[in-house]
Amino acid sequence: MSHKFSVVLVAYKEITPEVESVIKARSIRTIDEPSDLLNIGSYGRQFDQNSRFGVYLKWYQESIAKYLGLGYKIEVLEIPYSSTQSTLEVLNEIDARLGDQVLVIEHDAF
Repeated sequence: MSHKFSVVLVAYKEITPEVESVIKARSIRTIDEPSDLLNIGSYGRQFDQNSRFGVYLKWYQESIAKYLGLGYKIEVLEIPYSSTQSTLEVLNEIDARLGDQVLVIEHDAF
């Protein structure tokens, strides 16, 4: 089975605007409050971005809640397969360089 895209969750806090813009380049949603976890969309005939986001919230709710509780913002990214490796390399490099300021907390390929 070939993958079409990856879903990556990145937790971050106390970063520069430049680093934040790199993280948000492929973001479909920012989660910065616990109330954002209640905004789980429904899906049916049309499986749009909001529907996919609702599924991701259900899948990753525990991880998201954990990092929100630690003061992080969470970015939910969808990365097309054609750019997955290079984007993940950049995110992992930022994660390694900035330590606890930026964490790649989830990654799944679809």
